[in-house]
Order: sequence, then C-alpha cells, then structure tokens
Amino acid sequence: MYFLKTAADIGVGILLPLVILFSGIYFTKYLGGFYLIRPARTLRLLFSKEREGGISPLRALSVSLAGTLGVGNIVGVAVAISLGGKGSLFWMWISAFFSMILKYAEIVLAQTYKIDKNGKKSGGPMYYMKKGIGGFPGKALAFLFALLGVISAFSMGSLVQMKAASDAMAETFFVPPLAFGVIAAGFCLMLLFGGYEKISRVTAIVIPILSAVYLFMAARVVWLESDRIPILMREIVKDAFSFSSASGGILGFIFSDAMRHGIAKGSFSHEAGCGTAPMAHAGADTKIPAKQGILGIFEVFFDTLVLCTLTGFVILLANDGNFAEENGMALVIASFAKYYGEKAAYIISISVVLFALATVVCWGYYGKEALSYITRSRFVAALYIIGYCVIAAWGAVMSEGTVWELSDITVALMTVLNLSAVFWLRREVRAETEAAGLCPPRRR
Repeated sequence: MYFLKTAADIGVGILLPLVILFSGIYFTKYLGGFYLIRPARTLRLLFSKEREGGISPLRALSVSLAGTLGVGNIVGVAVAISLGGKGSLFWMWISAFFSMILKYAEIVLAQTYKIDKNGKKSGGPMYYMKKGIGGFPGKALAFLFALLGVISAFSMGSLVQMKAASDAMAETFFVPPLAFGVIAAGFCLMLLFGGYEKISRVTAIVIPILSAVYLFMAARVVWLESDRIPILMREIVKDAFSFSSASGGILGFIFSDAMRHGIAKGSFSHEAGCGTAPMAHAGADTKIPAKQGILGIFEVFFDTLVLCTLTGFVILLANDGNFAEENGMALVIASFAKYYGEKAAYIISISVVLFALATVVCWGYYGKEALSYITRSRFVAALYIIGYCVIAAWGAVMSEGTVWELSDITVALMTVLNLSAVFWLRREVRAETEAAGLCPPRRR
C-alpha cells in the first residue's frame, strides 16, 4: 500500500499534471485552436454526410463513451472532492479544456493508421507507433503500450468500475458484493465474446438513455439551487489556488491535493491522451480522420465539462463542504437523496451499475485489442476474456483506496507513453487537420 501511494503521489501528483497541461497547451497552439476560433467550420465538418457502410462514426463514439462515461463522472468526482476539496473540480475543468485537443490528435492518428483485419477495422496507439514512428523505436513503444494496455484493462477498466457498482448494489439493494461480482462478470463475459458489433449495438442504446436520465436529475438540482451557484464558483476557484504554506511557492501548488486529485480523476474520467479511445474510434467507417477526431473533442466536453461538473455541483450544494460519507458511492447517493428522497438511491444506483458494466465491457474490448497486437491466438484471447471477467468479480470486494491508487498509476503510465508517440507524429495530425479545412497550411 505504501509503495502504491508513493508511486501515485509522484506519477499522478507531479508528472501527469505537467504532461497534460504542457501537451494540451502545445497542441492547441500547434493546431491553431481551430475548434475555438472556427466553431462553425468545425460543426459543418462534423455533420457532413458520408457514404453509409460499416460501423458509423456515432456508433464508434458510443463505444468510446461507454468506456469514458461512468464511474469517473460520478464516483470519481466524489472521491476527488472528498480528498482534494472544492478546488479539485476547477482542476478537472482545466484538465478537460487542455485535453480535448489531445483526444482529437490521438483519434486522428488512429484513423490514419488503422488496419483491416478480416473485414474488421482495428487501430490505436500500437498501430500508429509501429507504422507511424517505425523501426525499432516504433515497435518497442507499440509492444510496451500493448502490454500496458492489457494490464491497465484489469485495474482501470475492471476493478474500479466493479467496485463502484458493487458498492451501489450493497448500499441500496443489500446485494452481497461477491454475489453481484459473479453475476455481473457473467454478463460481461457474454458481451465480450460477442465482439465489437454486439458491444456497439448495446452501448448505442444504453449510453444515451443513461446519460439523459442522469443529466436531467443533476441539472434539476443545479436549477433549484441556481442562486447559490455564483458563490459556489468563487469558492471553487479560491480553493483551487490555496496550498500548504509549509510547501511554499510553486512546489506547494503542484503538490496541492486539489490539483493532484482534480487532474488525476479528471484524466480517469475523460481518458484523453491515455490511448484508449482511439481503439474504439478506429472502428468507425469514415474517410476523414479529422471528422472522427472532432467527436473526441465533444466526448471530453460532454464527459467532464458537463457531467462531471453537474455531479460536483450536486455534491457541493448538498453537503456544504462537510462530507459525512467516506465512500464515494455513498456520498453521491446521499447528495442526490437530499433533493429526491430515498427513491434517488434506486435511480442513481441503477445508473451507476449500468454505466459501470458498460465501461467494464468496453475496457475488456480495449484490453483484447491490445492483446491482439501481441498475439493473434484465439485461445489466448479467450483466456484473457475469462481472466478479465474473473478479476472483475474480484474487484467487487476490493478496498476502494487500493483500487483508485492502481488506476491513478496506470493512467499516468499510459498517458506518458501515448503522448510521446502523438508528439512524434504531430506533423501527420497537422496535415490531416489542414486537409479537412480546419486550419490554414503552415508557412514553410
């Protein structure tokens, strides 16, 4: 536990914030901030029509959203606020603002370097590392990322989600965690063996409905408390820039709990830069990589600047900074219950469970894609799926602290490795952006 905490403090408390902020600022400038200064042109490209066939861009988005939306938007926000204070919400916003362009860049590369395997399109960091960078460096980075992707699927995509889902079921419906874990793992097993087609069909239905219900409930609370929002905003910003006088100066700022937990949980929520979303978006049948990349910008915006913000507001408005519940799931349920009564527990718990299961399935797919780069063996793939689901069942009974520290470390490692490749291939990203008419050609 001490080793995990120390690694998380160093990797996530110092390295990850600096990597994300620097990378986001650089790519925003490098690509001319096109989605900020040319929003109309960006939207026209997004809604332009293409020949129908294969997996549509929106279905690919639904798979990626299944991996992005979920526990991070709900329980992750509660954990960040309870550990880092109100200011952590501000740093979630900063993380999202500068991460939107990073998700755009990695999705563009995934579309550019995707391959066709037996009629199924595959892509992601492994392929743009190997094909784009090339040589030994490209192959080495691709192998390391694929290996890390398999490992991360077990911690970030499986354990965290199942822990939150089992907490929700135990808190509201008194279902024993182990029993829930076994049943949920069986459901995930069936979907994962069904492949990308089945996963995309399920997520295209489940995710929009869940998002709409949760969005309505949270937005209604904010509307009812609208007179308190200006004061709350001032408190959030003030807390974001307060830090221990013992640390002093810039070190105290970087080591602040608000910044560490805000950016860490924000990155866990929107996953921009860590290389997972490109695996889902690579499956889309589009001829314009930049068009799919724009959906990645929307993904981060909706995930963090909309859903995470609403969750954070509900928690802060309901508790006034005094958090009686230490468990993230219990804190969320108690916050909504203040406005909706006991029935909130049922609605929020069911939403969290479904969000979490969708994420577990999606991350299982990510891990499988990463594994398929290392080996094409169907036996190994089947063994992975079974092992993944067994670990998911185990996640239902793990301690929350250990689960989050593991996820923080894997987020940091994947992000650093993937963004190194994105920087290496930045000219390809710029070329595709120019080809789509989103920014003018650079002067040579």
